[in-house]
Amino acid sequence: MSPVKAGFFIYFMVFFGLVSGFTIVANLLIGLEFYLNYKWMGISGVAFALAYWARRGRNLALIHRIGIYLSAFVVFPVSWMASAGLASPAITYAVLIVVMVNYLLTGRERLAVNVIYIAQVLVLISLYFFRPALFASLTPAEQYADWMVNVPIVLGFLALVLARFERAFEQERLANARKAEELRALTVTDALTGLANRLALHRELTHAMAAYRRTGTPFSLIFLDVDAFKAYNDAYGHTRGDACLRRVADCIRSGLRREGMDRAFRFGGEEFVVLLEATDAAGACRVATHIREALQAAAIPHSASPVGDTVTASMGVAQVSPRLATPDAMLAAADAALYQAKQTGRDSIVCAPVTDASHAGNGYPVPAAGG
Repeated sequence: MSPVKAGFFIYFMVFFGLVSGFTIVANLLIGLEFYLNYKWMGISGVAFALAYWARRGRNLALIHRIGIYLSAFVVFPVSWMASAGLASPAITYAVLIVVMVNYLLTGRERLAVNVIYIAQVLVLISLYFFRPALFASLTPAEQYADWMVNVPIVLGFLALVLARFERAFEQERLANARKAEELRALTVTDALTGLANRLALHRELTHAMAAYRRTGTPFSLIFLDVDAFKAYNDAYGHTRGDACLRRVADCIRSGLRREGMDRAFRFGGEEFVVLLEATDAAGACRVATHIREALQAAAIPHSASPVGDTVTASMGVAQVSPRLATPDAMLAAADAALYQAKQTGRDSIVCAPVTDASHAGNGYPVPAAGG
């Protein structure tokens, strides 16, 4: 239960308790029989008790419902029947209860309570017109005094509550929105490397493919695989293997130049994918070369590598084309180029042909010296 809603409820219960106490004092001052105050004493006691229980923060949902139902279907009818009906300001308290119902209840329950409560108010108004003997009789002066005292109390309290909680509700809404965004980010972020994950890749690749179909603007993929990573784990252990993948991810980030257009993803295990918007195969090969140079500069030791003494990666590049018109086809083409890069000695970059997806494996290598 929201702490803001809990505070809102406490304010209302304390207010109803104070108003009931004020009514008792007023009744005593005008000389009414003491037994007429028993109901107001009960209402005041229950209101303060609910405020206290809500303050303790336990079973808030149940306490809120008890308070709402008592206020709407016990306190208000009793107050109305003990008043002079429409000749008194008792009807103004109906507004407070509507505000409380609509802030604290949700869904079908809120709708049902609103409908029943409005129907009850209409019945009470009808009783005032058709059974006026059920209500107290006040002189014009007493009616005037009643309105002059109660209207400022009711409207003043409503203004106070709305001013007090408007900012709190907005802050809570923004906090909830931030939490939702953080949760959304977690669902598309790889926990180990901090890169976007495979789910995010398929989402972004689908968007890029749709944009390509609309505008014809090319985009490219780089499929990257760390060479001999199983041997790295066997030699250094999985903890250092995880650290190695984080450093590889940093190298990939450093090889990207355009924020928002170049995005890196962890595909799974030691495999990564880079999506490059508005980039042809030649441009993607240059980016792949930057990534390879960043890995060379990082010089992550790998004594078990068949390629060299440091961690290296093989990369396959594919550019979108009419024959590669689906995300799966693009990934397959880049993966086939990656396979060829690993077959040709690793630590290399192979670009899949742009024209024919059926021969994606028959790519051309980018020289290891800088391509």
